[in-house]
Amino acid sequence: MLPESQDDLVGAIKPRTRPGRPRDPELEARRREQIIDVAAREFARYGFANTQVQTIANHLGVGNGTVFRYFETKEKLFLAAVECGLRELTAEMDRVLEASLDPLTMFTEAIRTYLGFFHRRPEMAELFIQERAAFPHHHRPLYFATQADDEHTCKHTEFFQRLMATGRIRPMPIERLFAVVGDLLYGTILTNLLSGRPADPESQARDVTDVILNGILADGDTGTRGHGDKGTRG
Repeated sequence: MLPESQDDLVGAIKPRTRPGRPRDPELEARRREQIIDVAAREFARYGFANTQVQTIANHLGVGNGTVFRYFETKEKLFLAAVECGLRELTAEMDRVLEASLDPLTMFTEAIRTYLGFFHRRPEMAELFIQERAAFPHHHRPLYFATQADDEHTCKHTEFFQRLMATGRIRPMPIERLFAVVGDLLYGTILTNLLSGRPADPESQARDVTDVILNGILADGDTGTRGHGDKGTRG
């Protein structure tokens, strides 16, 4: 049977093209994870401004177009690396809050887990610092906050109430507790990073917990504690 038109003729002689390879969500998820992992190390080592996407691609053995297919800009890649680290930290901390522990033991374990995370992942400490400097309107509190989102506000409030219910912690606003503890721990990881000193997270956690829970005053000496509380409770 002869083709009836020129279009039919072209269609008759044009080879059939094979359909493209179907998407593999698991493969894409692994590739995305690999890109973020390498990017986190490079950003931590050279800084956001000095890191080239091509360098990240070279480490992965792909073209930089592959990286941009997953992340449209270097900024989005950097922020994705920060978000990934924050999710990992949050997951580890949430496991502590969900454990069946005495509240004071839970408090101690939370501090140990927090410092242990940054000891294992120092590049994350560097990325969080860079985010605060380069994207001041984007950064989020590093877990210890009551305004992060409704889910974690509820978890932190529940933990705080259990802590107060022991009768072993003096009354104070929940925001004050989390702000002070968060700043203290952030300062610890920042000092560890900038000083380059070898840090033992277990030892540091014991020291931080001891000072927070026991203070620096001798037994029976109230110092100016009562005067200081008047200005924070009103």
